[in-house]
Amino acid sequence: MGITIHYGGKLNSINQLEDFRYEIKDIAKDMGWQYNLLDNDINEPNTSRFENGTIVGHIPLRGIALEIHEDVEPLSFYFDKDGTIQNILSVVFRDDDQLNVSSDFVKTQFAPVAVHITIIKLLRYIKSKYIFNLNVTDEGEYWETNDSIKLQEKFNFLSDKINEIGDLLDNTEVKETDTLETMADRIESILKKYFK
Repeated sequence: MGITIHYGGKLNSINQLEDFRYEIKDIAKDMGWQYNLLDNDINEPNTSRFENGTIVGHIPLRGIALEIHEDVEPLSFYFDKDGTIQNILSVVFRDDDQLNVSSDFVKTQFAPVAVHITIIKLLRYIKSKYIFNLNVTDEGEYWETNDSIKLQEKFNFLSDKINEIGDLLDNTEVKETDTLETMADRIESILKKYFK
């Protein structure tokens, strides 16, 4: 549960990759955002894997991730050798047989509405200059409507529902004899009654 922005697309030209990274880094500096550059060789094979909580091996992606607000996941723009946006974890956990999903997402539910709007404005700018085919699905519908009142209503509605569920679970009795399975069953039962 939460408001998420999904985005995907391909650079107009792979030759724009360094200009893109440079400009997004400058925007981050101007806005006071933290950023992390990923400088991997995109032409090397993927040898990445997840081991003991850490990604090891070579991930053939290059790009930048922005830390726009403490209550928002990083907004990542990692590109493969074709200039297509990729989600880094999808690349690490991808089997060769799996469908190549070329998109990423950022959840904004717990940040101020203004942060969500800022991300949408940045994505619009990127679409106008670097990724003409950028596809955005905004669960807050701001991308489609520019309606900040509707966006705020969605944020409020979800926040209220999350709080209600939290209150229900806070009032759930836990017994010493409970196992993880019995606790999960009890939570599931409570949620089914709540969502009826």
